[in-house]
Amino acid sequence: MLKKHFSIFILILALGMPFSVAAETAVVPTVIDSSLHFRPILHEHGVEFRWFRWSKPREFVSYDIRRADSKDDSKSVEDTHSVAETTNRYSTNFEERLDKGTYYYRLCIVTKTKRICSANQAVTIKAELPESEKKKLALAEEVAEEPQVTMHDAPAGELMLRADLDADGNAVLSWTPMDDSFEVKAYKPVRSQDNPNLYYPHDGYLAHILDASRTMLVDDRTPAGTVYYRVCAVTLQDELYCGNVAAINNAK
Repeated sequence: MLKKHFSIFILILALGMPFSVAAETAVVPTVIDSSLHFRPILHEHGVEFRWFRWSKPREFVSYDIRRADSKDDSKSVEDTHSVAETTNRYSTNFEERLDKGTYYYRLCIVTKTKRICSANQAVTIKAELPESEKKKLALAEEVAEEPQVTMHDAPAGELMLRADLDADGNAVLSWTPMDDSFEVKAYKPVRSQDNPNLYYPHDGYLAHILDASRTMLVDDRTPAGTVYYRVCAVTLQDELYCGNVAAINNAK
């Protein structure tokens, strides 16, 4: 479908707990596995990562996305910091909006017995963010943990979600934006295969969208069967609003 902290997280991906800016992972042995698939997709002002779902559900604890802002800190997993974490095994996507610079990422898969981390992925962003977006990132970085918020239904006509399947069986999500007066910090589209009353952060988000003018997302890992989607908005006041639930039946 994760805390220069979140832009956080397309993790997009739905959630058992969602991608949230995370507390540090419990102490377990760390193993580096350079074969882990952890693919960056560069954008002008950020990066998106995709990976394969962990195939052993009984062992799985969480995904932990870790970032270092210097090459020296990137050499040790312990010197990186967690920018997103989710206990949702189906979350396989993370997106962060970044200012100009070079950043180093790892995917860590936490299991009951060990933490398996990918090799470093160096990402270089060549464009500076507009000043207004730098301020949003600065506000996000002031918070060490994702705040606990109470979910409110979005006002009538806002965050109205439509979900359609394209020819490849991908869910195409489009929604109406929140009014500017709400000062939206991020949109969190969420997905679930078994919860028709899904919401962030209870269900894993597919993406962490900082651009309040962006109102569309393609879920290119749409699972088969009935899938529920919803878009939630987190405001600068750390209030949470969620729109309607849209369901699709993917026969692929």
